[in-house]
Amino acid sequence: MSKSKKINPNKLLHLVEEIEHEYASVLQAPEDDKNLKELRAIGKIFHNLQPSLNDRDEEIIELFEAGYDPVTVGQKVGISKTHIYRLMKKYEISTKPSFAYMVTSKNGKPLMFSNNLKSIFEYFNLAHNMTSRQGIEILKKNGLIVKSGKTKHIWSDLPNHVLYFYKGKWYMKT
Repeated sequence: MSKSKKINPNKLLHLVEEIEHEYASVLQAPEDDKNLKELRAIGKIFHNLQPSLNDRDEEIIELFEAGYDPVTVGQKVGISKTHIYRLMKKYEISTKPSFAYMVTSKNGKPLMFSNNLKSIFEYFNLAHNMTSRQGIEILKKNGLIVKSGKTKHIWSDLPNHVLYFYKGKWYMKT
């Protein structure tokens, strides 16, 4: 049976019924039963259609689920960015947002995350004509600290119940 041949679900059901009628269960059928062999051949076709995951691919998927970007994932597992993008396409992986800026309360509790200061300033209705330094100082006077780091804050770093700015809108992580 070739991969291109359509599999008839009625045929599958018929094979199972034949085996169960003769042996009471598929598990009780002898290895040389012709219906069981045909059923297994169809099963192999289904199995071959599904992409198999090796340990490295599983690690890559876990890193994406944690929120790492493609470049960082490639660096962590030691493969090229091109190969990472190929795997993203193969497994239909989409990236989660990461953030350059974090706003905290005076006591350090994270409140919001964004990739640009403009979105933070607009959230607090600060004037559009001020510099970044001026906006940060106004927020500081009101008990809010803007932090930026050498590395971005990945999705798994964000605690629940914080705001994050993504694709032009503010959201609450739950």
